[in-house]
Amino acid sequence: MTDLEDAAARLRAVVRLIKRRAQTLREKNSPTPSEQSVLVWLDDKGAISPRALADIHQVRPQTMQQTLDSLEGRRWIKRADHPTDRRQILFSLSHSGRKALLKGRELRQAWLVAKLGELNPHDRKTVAEALHLLEGLFQDSNSIKTK
Repeated sequence: MTDLEDAAARLRAVVRLIKRRAQTLREKNSPTPSEQSVLVWLDDKGAISPRALADIHQVRPQTMQQTLDSLEGRRWIKRADHPTDRRQILFSLSHSGRKALLKGRELRQAWLVAKLGELNPHDRKTVAEALHLLEGLFQDSNSIKTK
């Protein structure tokens, strides 16, 4: 294994560990991972049709509808008529959905701050510099290229 391959493997492992640990930081009534993904998307992009959400998340429309039914039942999303196509509906994030999303983000942020706080100042600076490089490297996440 080359140094580059080793670095890629280690990066994948660290990202996986962070993601796995962050997923365990859920309160009893917090969104499931699939619900969280939909809430994040709605928060970032705004109202969208169920079919478009299913396509984005690469799941069957029936599967997405189950997630949307759960979110709507918890009043974390709201539905509205499509402005130009009366056959469609759009879902958007509700006020309580945004609060649930922010609560989870605050919990994960506090955990990350605490973990980074365990580092000495020099190592924190090194992590910050590495993050700057990674952000630049992965800024355009849509340009995934394979050989």
